[in-house]
Amino acid sequence: MQHTELATYSTHRVVFREGAYVCLGVGLLCLLACTHLPTPREKEGALVHYDLGIYAQQTNPQAALYEFNQALALDPQLAEATHAKAVLFHLSFRRVGEAEALYRGALRQKEGYSEAKVNLGSLLAEQGRHTEAIALYEEVLDDLLYPTPYLARANLGWAYFQLGNFELAQANLLGALAQNASFCLAYFMLSSVYKAQGNLSAACERLGMFAKHCPEHADAHRQYGVCLLEKEDAQKAAEAFASCVDKATDAQEAIQRSCRQSLEALGKMPLATEAFISVEE
Repeated sequence: MQHTELATYSTHRVVFREGAYVCLGVGLLCLLACTHLPTPREKEGALVHYDLGIYAQQTNPQAALYEFNQALALDPQLAEATHAKAVLFHLSFRRVGEAEALYRGALRQKEGYSEAKVNLGSLLAEQGRHTEAIALYEEVLDDLLYPTPYLARANLGWAYFQLGNFELAQANLLGALAQNASFCLAYFMLSSVYKAQGNLSAACERLGMFAKHCPEHADAHRQYGVCLLEKEDAQKAAEAFASCVDKATDAQEAIQRSCRQSLEALGKMPLATEAFISVEE
């Protein structure tokens, strides 16, 4: 009796599976018959909207989103538009759940899409999902055609730093700088690693390189000045803070104010700089 029941169950499983394959086959035929594939003209139009979105994304995220949506309406499989839309949701609108889904959608549309992997890794790292992020960065570093591997390597180093693995953090950040000595953010990241290891001199040296390679970046000079103060090098700190005041733009008022206050505390406020103090202050 037991043997018969097993045989019957087995037969029903086969019949069910055969039926399932038939249904899948019919569904596939229907899908092929009903799905609209974009014409060459629609693909061209999608690329035009994509380019317009890229142009607008820094200054007008809403306009960029409209263009990316228009591009995807014409060509739903345009991975670049899906990825660009993900970046907007990630960085401009801060809707991380939707951004993650869009990044993963772009990866389904374009296998081995390293740019999407790097940005998805950054999003995961921001949520503390460093192990997942590391796996993505390592995949990207296996892509010999990826044009900016130093980005992935620096992110990999920072993820290891967040996990407390200072040795791998340092090795990867130094590797990123070996690939691109002008990649300013890596100097800041590396200074954080050295400082966490208690090596203040090395941390300040890297912040000095940060300021040297990004002289127009006011906060680089501020960070360098703060580190020099910790080293009790007041003269060089004052020079760094003065550079910060000089380089800060109108949009960096808070950074400029901080540097002025540090200069005043050191008694080194240059007279030439006081003319730039706003009326509010």
